[in-house]
Amino acid sequence: MYDKIIKSFDNFWTPFIDKFPDILVSLVVLIIFIIAGKLVYRIFKHRIQKKWKDSIISSFLSEFLKWAFYIIGFTIALYNLGLGGVASSLIAGAGISAIIIGFAFKDIAENFLAGILLAINRPFSLGDIIEVGGIQGPVKGLDLRTTLIKTADGRDIYIPNSMMITNVFTNYTKDGLLRLDFLLGLDTFDDIEKARILIINHLSKEKQILKSPAPNAIIEELGESSISIKVMFWINIFKTVKEDQSSLGEPLKSKVMREIKDLLLDNGFNMPARIVEHKMYNENNPLKVKIDK
Repeated sequence: MYDKIIKSFDNFWTPFIDKFPDILVSLVVLIIFIIAGKLVYRIFKHRIQKKWKDSIISSFLSEFLKWAFYIIGFTIALYNLGLGGVASSLIAGAGISAIIIGFAFKDIAENFLAGILLAINRPFSLGDIIEVGGIQGPVKGLDLRTTLIKTADGRDIYIPNSMMITNVFTNYTKDGLLRLDFLLGLDTFDDIEKARILIINHLSKEKQILKSPAPNAIIEELGESSISIKVMFWINIFKTVKEDQSSLGEPLKSKVMREIKDLLLDNGFNMPARIVEHKMYNENNPLKVKIDK
């Protein structure tokens, strides 16, 4: 029994000693390729990021190159050990496994491919204000699976990239131009044309409002007790504060609304409140009114 164990040990140890130089060389080759892959990852990612200003492309290409180095080093190590057949089987098996995994994780693969398409086509950039599926806000991040949008109320919403590809989305700031508008009500007996001239002249004096496209004020609706005027003006977001575009334009819009309200009131215009008609259907229960002198 003892001799049998010694013989088994010798049968294992002797080939190991004979193969030790090849094992050592294979380990060195694998370590060299791992280190090279990490160096290429850092250098390539930094240079692409600096040149293209696009984190998603630089991350994807850098990851691809890093793993390519890993696989090449691992394959060379196996061939050096005389395990070329094993390497070929692993490569073939990896292809079949990729197909199986692809079916199992269809949604993940779909978002992955959509992320690549978004990175190549570049329909928006980081900081652009977009709207998709009723969600609106500036783009804060983009990776290979999701797009990060920060809403005006501070929520971070991660939208699957496939949704960005398959649904219609709006980019409000592709060219830097953004139109702001609001409604105001005037008395039906007011001079609407005079009010329009006052509003447009005031908007034309504001430095942050563009001269072209020109600001405008139009009649939006004729109501029962007032006339609705829609005030519209354009700004260039590339020339405004860029720290937080989720609230971009709102300080200016609030300022313009306040100034126009004061301007119209100072010039004798009325902004009537909604008229409420109270009807008494029970004549036996009259309404009591008290007048304070």
